[in-house]
Amino acid sequence: MKNIVFMVAAACFLASVFGDGYAQTQMSAKEEKELEELSGKLVRMKRAVDKFANELVSSFDERGREYVAPVGRLVRVDVIENEKDFTVKADLPGMDKDKIVVTLENNRILKISGSRESSVTEKGPNIVRQERMEGRFERVVELPAECKNEGISASYKNGVLEIIIPKKEAAKPQAIKVKVE
Repeated sequence: MKNIVFMVAAACFLASVFGDGYAQTQMSAKEEKELEELSGKLVRMKRAVDKFANELVSSFDERGREYVAPVGRLVRVDVIENEKDFTVKADLPGMDKDKIVVTLENNRILKISGSRESSVTEKGPNIVRQERMEGRFERVVELPAECKNEGISASYKNGVLEIIIPKKEAAKPQAIKVKVE
């Protein structure tokens, strides 16, 4: 739907810029170059608007009411796979381990959430810059294969959360002999 609205708006804009719009059949080299530049600008503008919309939407929880700080997008995650399990490492510097919540949904969706409170809450002439984030965050990672709900372990050391999630065993093909009558 977004793409259709964008295309219609772009077509209307181009028609107004170039006069007759669809009635014009031949363009000069200068007009083609201007159209190409305009097209590039429209694509960049669409990307910027999409990025803004995604940031705006992700600033609220599922109910659309409670503000969720955008720090969740800043949580860097590594997912390492071996034969038996997945190891997920998330950078959460300065977090209190009691405020970190890890859940596995539908055997595949890993959610890491929590809250961080700033240790400096005063404002004054001595504070030059304050960049430590505070508020709630949530990072959602879809794992490449289904996992078990049991045997999951997590540890937090030196600002790195490490989660080990055992994989579900893949169903092994079985040969079944069927008697045909």
